[in-house]
Amino acid sequence: MQQSVRRLLSVFFSGLLLAMGLSLLPAAPAQAATVSADAENVAKSAGERYALRSEANGLYVSVDPDNNGRMTANASTVGSKERFTLHTNHAGKNIALRSEATGFFATSELGATDNYKGMMQARGGSIGTWQQFTVESRESDGPMQIALKSVVSDNEKYISVEHASEGDDKDMLRARASSVGSWERFTLLRLGQAGTGGGAPTPAAAPASDLNVMTWNVCANNNPNCWDENLAGKDQVSAEIAARLPQPGSDHEILPDVIFFQEFCEKHAKPVEQALEARTGREWDVRFAPTQYSLGQLGESILGQYGVMAQKECAKADGLDRGSFGVALAVPAANTYYKGYTLQSPVSFIWKGEDTKAEQRPALCADLPERAVQVCTSHFSAGEGLDDPDGVYRKKQAAEFTGITELAPAGYHTVFGGDLNSVPPDSGWGGSDGKNSGVLSTMYASYRECAQLGDLNAARKGPATANAGDDGKATMKIDYIFAQRNAPFRSCAVSSTHGSSDHWTLYGTVALPAS
Repeated sequence: MQQSVRRLLSVFFSGLLLAMGLSLLPAAPAQAATVSADAENVAKSAGERYALRSEANGLYVSVDPDNNGRMTANASTVGSKERFTLHTNHAGKNIALRSEATGFFATSELGATDNYKGMMQARGGSIGTWQQFTVESRESDGPMQIALKSVVSDNEKYISVEHASEGDDKDMLRARASSVGSWERFTLLRLGQAGTGGGAPTPAAAPASDLNVMTWNVCANNNPNCWDENLAGKDQVSAEIAARLPQPGSDHEILPDVIFFQEFCEKHAKPVEQALEARTGREWDVRFAPTQYSLGQLGESILGQYGVMAQKECAKADGLDRGSFGVALAVPAANTYYKGYTLQSPVSFIWKGEDTKAEQRPALCADLPERAVQVCTSHFSAGEGLDDPDGVYRKKQAAEFTGITELAPAGYHTVFGGDLNSVPPDSGWGGSDGKNSGVLSTMYASYRECAQLGDLNAARKGPATANAGDDGKATMKIDYIFAQRNAPFRSCAVSSTHGSSDHWTLYGTVALPAS
């Protein structure tokens, strides 16, 4: 009788939540596997993965896709069901955990009743309040031991492992504790990135060839100067990127072999990949690496200066989650090895009079063994009024990005670029960012840039690629394509229009020497 009443209440709350526009449901009996329709869209992301090990029983938190994503600390080893990525839509103040097994966010089921109120299930379609938790750590517990507290104002409970329960409920996770004991403590274990296993493949003995490169800051998150002040969905982004591809008689007639994207939303990867294939008749893969926020001191002594980081989420478009925010590479489908990096970035800056956490800027590389070339893209910190007003960190990022490209295995050529948020050394740019014109000097000293074409002694400048004002015109160059000094550019062009972005598209053809 009690179970029948519980199920009736569960159905009632389900209907209530749907009426409120929420996609999350209270606890329900076991059913067919619950897996996000976006699973394929995020499968090629280079985000860091983690596992949670309970201090109550020494076992790992596991997600059951066949039982509504129910979360239980009952696994002795780590597989897909035990892997999570960390996300935030509050600049690292709160976090959400996305299950690799379901593609959904861990959710405290506050609409459930009785002993199931607050039960944790990985089936949240986006990050709402039920999917957000604050991370608490104590120095005495070690750098990677944490407690997770619900942010919901009428709950504010810690996630607990129900270690004393019996049967199917034993060691299930529930947000119900008012204080932290061993049942509420977890150790966060870093598992490495997705998609990088096996190392870089041996490059082919490739003949001399031309590599056609395109780079574009899509501006697809929440910049009011882009996309007519609307947030771009996957169909709009895919169509516009396809339109950015060169047309016969246009600025640059040759279709690209690789494309660098910045300010890109993770879940657009697969739709863009399909749009590129339809437009070019070739098979593509779109790889992604997230921009992140530091979670403070957590894990600092183990993981470096910034410790544990959570991926920044794109703002919703049409009420839909668009995944993480970051950079992407469109490469031939033959690519198998890619790797994301996080560049040295300011921890915080003053924004509108308040101390604000700064974005930890990404870089992403992919190896193309059949062409014997490694391609990389990045998006550096921004200038005056934003996170790096004096260019201190952009100089560090330029050195670090250059160092990453030099890690390419023997036999690989290197081509890289993106939105480096810095003007060229010889540009003569006299605006507020002119004092940072030396940020890329060392990069120019080691490589050649697209606008220099075949002359290494050519001025270090080029046509404007971005808009510094509101007049709809390109006013400064901050987008780049670099190649090795023995690989001259046959052509370099900037598109005549910018579409829905505040950046113009840059195209370059690199003459790669034989490997």
